[in-house]
Amino acid sequence: MKCECKKCDKGPGHLLIMLSGITLLLSAIVSLFKVELYLAGTQWILVSILLAIYANIFFLTQKGCDCVEK
Repeated sequence: MKCECKKCDKGPGHLLIMLSGITLLLSAIVSLFKVELYLAGTQWILVSILLAIYANIFFLTQKGCDCVEK
């Protein structure tokens, strides 16, 4: 059941997921077009994986909303 108060939808977990997607796109750009962006393409993939893991840890440890009845 989704929360109606919209307070639960904000947080660093969503930011981390977005950053993970951006770094995944960066890794594709670096790998395909041989662009120099501080790190190699495989290293950008590792950064993307780490950000996704941190986001999942955040979501798993986040306290549920009091507005949603279980």
